[in-house]
Amino acid sequence: MKRKVNAVSFTPKYDSLEDRIRLSINYDDIQNRVDFMITRSLILKLFPLLDEYMFKYYDIELTSQSPVAPSIKEQIKENKTTSATDGANLELYKQEDELLEEISFSYIASKKLTVLNFKSKNSEAIAKLDANLIKQVFAIIKSSIPFFSWGISHNL
Repeated sequence: MKRKVNAVSFTPKYDSLEDRIRLSINYDDIQNRVDFMITRSLILKLFPLLDEYMFKYYDIELTSQSPVAPSIKEQIKENKTTSATDGANLELYKQEDELLEEISFSYIASKKLTVLNFKSKNSEAIAKLDANLIKQVFAIIKSSIPFFSWGISHNL
């Protein structure tokens, strides 16, 4: 039986040993924490699909913003809905790594919300987000990508 959690916080960090992005969902809540590992392959598939989705449902073009890592990090610092990660809790409550197999998007037209569903073999994390929160979550994930070592452009 899959463990299901409501995703409240998203904390990405590049894991150089695994060469993957570790996405800790609810990093400071040991009962509801899930640590997903995101592969380069999934990242390369995800962001173009995210751009199409955001344009289709929210009429927002993410790639036209030409985000580069430093400007993303500055935007995150200035945003009121983001906060600094407590590094001690991030490591203290660390869970077994789960390979993220799928991220699905479902649009709720009546509320102009998207249901994000992160799935691994053993866990599922679900979040209902508006357009601004979706942009923030994926900007934070994008800010942890090692663009140079992965050989990809900042304009992903």
